[in-house]
Amino acid sequence: APYACVQLRQDNRAGSLYNLVGFQTRLAFTEQQRVFRLIPGLAHAEFVRYGVMHRNTYLDSPRVLQTDFSVRGKPQLYFAGQITGVEGYVESAASGLIAGWQAALQATGLTGEERRSQLLSSCTVIGALAAYVSDERVDSFQPMNANFGLLADLEGKPRRKQERLAGLIDRSLQAVDQQALKQPETLRRLPFINKNGAFSLFSLDENGV
Repeated sequence: APYACVQLRQDNRAGSLYNLVGFQTRLAFTEQQRVFRLIPGLAHAEFVRYGVMHRNTYLDSPRVLQTDFSVRGKPQLYFAGQITGVEGYVESAASGLIAGWQAALQATGLTGEERRSQLLSSCTVIGALAAYVSDERVDSFQPMNANFGLLADLEGKPRRKQERLAGLIDRSLQAVDQQALKQPETLRRLPFINKNGAFSLFSLDENGV
């Protein structure tokens, strides 16, 4: 017979509230109470808040955004987070890091081409996700989370899944290392980067410290 696993997650420090994870529903509140009481262990539970559907509003990003999350035709305007069509907390944070980094570079006077040359390669999941949400070839755009399916296959694709995933990870890390080596030349002249290549919130002295 069909069945489903229900995850209960503690929702307060005292352990008196638990959340039914992922239970967005349009069922009427009275029907939710009836159905959820059928779950073993919940027959006498007190329901303090019922499930509701949440609306996922997002841009048609392939027509609106560039890979740096700036708006096409209005490069001084950036979007980040779920509204761009990335799914998940980590993915939303990653899009914010890209947008913030690119906006900071723009404030220093770098051109769009110079800024985007600092973006992570599409061999990395962050780079591939940015490429997906800004790909004009995508006709029916749907939000996407981070996954290995975003990455191009390896040459001589290994047959075993674990070997393939390990190869994709290794290629991504190599791409990050190569990008890190490219950056110092460009970034050392920026006012918010210190001589070690790290961010600084303070003015730099004549030695770049």
